[in-house]
Amino acid sequence: MVSLLVPMVAGAATVPRSTLLTSKRYMATARSLIISGRMATKYRGKQIKVEIRKPGRTYWDQVATRTLNRYGRWSTHYTPKLGGKFYIRARYVPRAGVSSISRTAVLTVRRGPSTKTQILLASTTSTRDSGLFERIGPAFLAACPEYTLKATFVGSGAAIALGGSGDADVLLTHSPAAEVDFMHGIVAGKASAYRGLNRFKVMYNDFVLVGPLANPAGVVNNGSAGGAKAAFQSVATAGSTFWSRNDGSGTNAKEKEIWKSLGNPQLGKSWYKASGTMGMAQALATANDAGTSGYTLADRATWLNALSLGIVKNLKIVNAGDPILFNQYAVMEVKGARNWEGAQDFSNWIRSPQAQALIRTYGEYTYPGQVMFAPNAGPYPW
Repeated sequence: MVSLLVPMVAGAATVPRSTLLTSKRYMATARSLIISGRMATKYRGKQIKVEIRKPGRTYWDQVATRTLNRYGRWSTHYTPKLGGKFYIRARYVPRAGVSSISRTAVLTVRRGPSTKTQILLASTTSTRDSGLFERIGPAFLAACPEYTLKATFVGSGAAIALGGSGDADVLLTHSPAAEVDFMHGIVAGKASAYRGLNRFKVMYNDFVLVGPLANPAGVVNNGSAGGAKAAFQSVATAGSTFWSRNDGSGTNAKEKEIWKSLGNPQLGKSWYKASGTMGMAQALATANDAGTSGYTLADRATWLNALSLGIVKNLKIVNAGDPILFNQYAVMEVKGARNWEGAQDFSNWIRSPQAQALIRTYGEYTYPGQVMFAPNAGPYPW
């Protein structure tokens, strides 16, 4: 076995030196790489994060966390899922804001396993109903061919619930308050079996209030702060039909937030239609129908896609532009997920420059002058 010994590059005078020892033999039987290292024995009990940059990737995945034994040593096995050139490094983080990263070991795997692993993605219906997933889904699989992707499209609340039960590896949602709860292991007010591990911004757009062409509630579209509340109040005062998804989705959460700020004048009223069974596209189609025409809240991307498909001919935007209608999307990896490496790959990929460019340019030819989604990948405090 040929080994490669790599010294640790100290990030500060107080950060210890270490080594990264990588087996260059790709074991035919176990089909795994042996990665190991050592530090001074006084650091026993501390943790090392092992990170790998896979062939064709621009980002690093954390593939293991190992605790130094009493001799200051650590080791791990890693099974590559594809062939090509891998970059491997170890990171020691003694305290927040301070880290030490080993020099990078380079290792070529001639071929990886022939089987692919499945990633379970739970996402809001707007990523499907806007048509965005038709672009990013195939692009992710082309960039990360070691995976298959099974996507479930439901409201953000239901998507987070799938994460909480361990039935999703990674989430793409737009319900900030519910996301923060999930990061603390809470789903719909109750403790969940699983919780979020990391949460990052991905992209944003805005919500729009749409209604009948005749605008029977006389909603004013002033596009300023307070405009959304005034618009909802106009609907309530006129008693005009309002279609609510009532499904715990991000759109529904925003709608409830606005109604609550007005004292919930919609509760118990016959004009307020709370279905609980509709995705975003279906809610728009129902509000558009001549027999059920009314108002509803939608995300701009799904609205634009529905408009291009001709399914909202009887509706128009009656209010938009209030800062309260800002709509942020986030990606969350599920702690303890069945395929955490895949979840991490999806999270890293959708925040990569390549994926962010796909998001930024989506719809620019079909909807000139309109922004379907604006990419803004980055940290998301919680």
